[in-house]
Amino acid sequence: MNRFAIVRIGAYVACAGILGAVSVPAQAGMITVSYTVDDGGNNTNPLNGLSALATFETSGNQLNILLKNTSTGKPAGIGTAGSLLVSLGMNLPTGVTILSGNTAVVGPGSVGLGQWSSKAAGSSVAEEWAWTNAGGGDLLAPYKQVITTSTGNQQLTRFGGGAANINGPFGGIAAKPVLANIPGSQRAVSNSIQFVITLSGGLTDNQLSDLANGSIVEYGSDARYLRVPEPASVAILGLGAAALGFRRRRTA
Repeated sequence: MNRFAIVRIGAYVACAGILGAVSVPAQAGMITVSYTVDDGGNNTNPLNGLSALATFETSGNQLNILLKNTSTGKPAGIGTAGSLLVSLGMNLPTGVTILSGNTAVVGPGSVGLGQWSSKAAGSSVAEEWAWTNAGGGDLLAPYKQVITTSTGNQQLTRFGGGAANINGPFGGIAAKPVLANIPGSQRAVSNSIQFVITLSGGLTDNQLSDLANGSIVEYGSDARYLRVPEPASVAILGLGAAALGFRRRRTA
């Protein structure tokens, strides 16, 4: 790799670090987004470090999603269930649907908590996670495809097949370290779950980017929703930096 390529990559990484939640395409067929923008819910206290991250990767008609709870704090008034990441809402391109939810497993470096304390990375948590093409409940209603452990969503199919009978926001994803004590009677994972789903068609890079950047996550049962920052806000920040640089050059 030549010196100019290294400089460009270094500048790109530095910008991503400054902007924090900007989506970063890692390679063709893969994109990672951070959820940091408040999008509603029944708790209106400051976010206090609530955040999440998802990596979407395609291989043919398969979509691999690694969903993480990256929270460093939680809003006041949110208890254990409310601090768990329990749903991902997204919209596949017109004509593309989920054909099957292949697997839902504990993510790399994560462990099971509560009733799932015996689970390690790679262990299935399919009994508490389901998917749908029929839209979600509450603020997930505009999203056609939802992966969830929360009740109130429509026509859910459990990962691995069969009608879902999930028990609410107790099969969620906790932050690492855990921000709230997980009682032994609850099921949770710290700090990521990996999903593999089969789609009815493949996605282009642009479609994958639109899917990821337009997605949303839910904490608890309608407790809080977070989305990805608008690309326009990044453009405005970039314009502001350029303008400042121009003024500095003129007054130097």
